Amino acid sequence: MAYSAQPDPAYGAMRDWIERWSDIETQLSRLLLAPNEAPAFVNQLNGVESQAHELLALDEDATLYWLLQLASSSTMGYSTSHALVCWAICRLVGRAVDCPSVEQQGLALAALTMNIGMTRLQDELAEQSTPPTPAQLQVIDDHPRKGVALLAGLGVQNALWLDIVAQHHDPAAVRRVTQLLQAVDRYSAMISPRETRPGQCVTDSGRYALLKQGVGPDDLGHALVKTVGVCPPGTFVRLEDDRVAIVLRRSSRPGEPWVATIQDGRGFPVVEPALIDTGHDGEGIAAALVTRTVRARLNHARLLQLSRMALTN
Repeated sequence: MAYSAQPDPAYGAMRDWIERWSDIETQLSRLLLAPNEAPAFVNQLNGVESQAHELLALDEDATLYWLLQLASSSTMGYSTSHALVCWAICRLVGRAVDCPSVEQQGLALAALTMNIGMTRLQDELAEQSTPPTPAQLQVIDDHPRKGVALLAGLGVQNALWLDIVAQHHDPAAVRRVTQLLQAVDRYSAMISPRETRPGQCVTDSGRYALLKQGVGPDDLGHALVKTVGVCPPGTFVRLEDDRVAIVLRRSSRPGEPWVATIQDGRGFPVVEPALIDTGHDGEGIAAALVTRTVRARLNHARLLQLSRMALTN
């Protein structure tokens, strides 16, 4: 069953909501790119995290939609968009697996800052068409240690936060929250595009997330996919009738989200997107799509407005 969007006051509210996320992205980018120039870095970062957490609490699915669209559609500002995606998923999965609140907070701050030791290089690598040079590889290898030293020098005293950053690439890490960040980092990195490759299909990323370091079953990876869905909000899918849609909202069934059509079966843009429950017969998802393969101009505010209609159906 499909529902058409009609203009209502929520449209303006969603435009404002997008602007608030854009402001958060700008603030975080400034902190990550020039941390030593930020007065009271820790207070500022806590403020950014608090603003983001408020928006996440208001609408988890709209948050996933916006952040995954941001991360999967462009290589620009990769370090910040990747940090925000990892932060949001860690917040949701950390709660789902019953991490204590103090650990959830340390995990959230670590997700935002885990790559602060190589922020500029991370942005450069996302747009670099050649493999990393030996010098770049050295920076990559050293960035957890450098990140911890930088954060400590900026006034971070939270031992858990620093420990997670220090070990976020260590296969021997034993803290459950560190292992969760590792799974989320792998999953999010695979979705995001690079100059050398497009972002991968979310179902491929999800399958890899189910494996710990790619070698065995991972209960945290399973919790990740169960929490965000097989096709999370913000990702593109092809329906059984060949229409292309974008996922807007999760349902109680991880593989049957609410979507909005953006192209008809011949690949032409639809005049007005329709809200579809993919759990209905004949309207299921046939395949997930790589973002770069979908050519569409999206009215995000209208789609987010349409997404909220699913809450009443």
